[in-house]
Amino acid sequence: MGKGFFISKTLGIVGVIVGTGVVATIIALSVVYSQEKDKIQEAVMPPTTPSTPKDPWENYRLPDSLSPVSYNITLWPRLVVNASTGLYIFTGQSAVVFQCEKDTDVIVIHCNKLNLTLLSLISRDGATAPTIKRSWLEVPTQFLVIQLNSNLMAGRQYELYTEFIGELADDLGGFYRSEYTEGTSPPVKKVVATTQMQPVDARKAFPCFDEPAMKAVFHMTLLHAHGTVALANGMNLASVNVSVSGQDVTRTSFEPTPLMSTYLLAFVVSEFGFIQSPEGEKVLIRIWARKQAIAEGQGNYALEKTGPILEFFENYYISSYPLTKSDQIALPDFSAGAMENWGLITYRETALLFNPASSSNGDKEWIATVISHELAHM
Repeated sequence: MGKGFFISKTLGIVGVIVGTGVVATIIALSVVYSQEKDKIQEAVMPPTTPSTPKDPWENYRLPDSLSPVSYNITLWPRLVVNASTGLYIFTGQSAVVFQCEKDTDVIVIHCNKLNLTLLSLISRDGATAPTIKRSWLEVPTQFLVIQLNSNLMAGRQYELYTEFIGELADDLGGFYRSEYTEGTSPPVKKVVATTQMQPVDARKAFPCFDEPAMKAVFHMTLLHAHGTVALANGMNLASVNVSVSGQDVTRTSFEPTPLMSTYLLAFVVSEFGFIQSPEGEKVLIRIWARKQAIAEGQGNYALEKTGPILEFFENYYISSYPLTKSDQIALPDFSAGAMENWGLITYRETALLFNPASSSNGDKEWIATVISHELAHM
């Protein structure tokens, strides 16, 4: 018979008592630790207070109280350095008609890097508009804020008029300048005033409701030096010589745009040359570039391909091209490959120009691909 393991009755009782004591000690220590931890957290955590609602101009999105209807914009880019500032500048004036959707005593509209020199507000229905209490630029959110002495009334239309000065910088955004040289003996520097509004740089050209959903009709006028040409989304309506501030300039106005977003707005002042589609074509197609590039035939391939591409899209989608013209312009300095501005597509030179003397078949394929991509946006 095997031997077993035995403990005395007394030793068993002692073991039970010791085990019970250990368990009780662990439970007591856990309770004390939990209480002390709560005390420490209460001492460290600051008391909570309700958050204060942000003012409309502290948000990065526009409030829903106003919506644009149309803009009437006149801009005058100077293609020579301003003697007093040492900068290239542009001056402008803008009248935006907007609908009041909700009663409000504040106008919040995008504005970035513009020096405002005049500001006024009128009612479009003949009623007296609220007077302006104060205005300022909210730099962090890029807003012009106009506080009024009384409310704008829901359902009514108003017109905000501004005059301003901006820098025609070489930063490739908003209304900016691009430079190139022409000739060899000696080479002459030329300046182009051009645009890139996408994604949020229309506000650098004029005060506007600069969000894609805020669509409006744009009436553009450009003042520019004699010998330069002005382009915009719409067709040229009239060019007349005028005197402004003692200077003789050309004033070019354009047909209004369709209802569209601010990021699709485009305009250019340059000394470029162009080639165009034959007269009688349904859509006027023009290729713009440096005069030397046009003279060398570098725009011919783009002109040859644009018409058939447009025709393909019209047949494929059973939808006519919605504009009267398609200007395509090659810029010496451009941040993107191209930009689908309605009626005035801007390109990097390598995405539009084909030099028969040096370009490859791969370049041809790239140019056709980019043109197709941009025209598909129309």
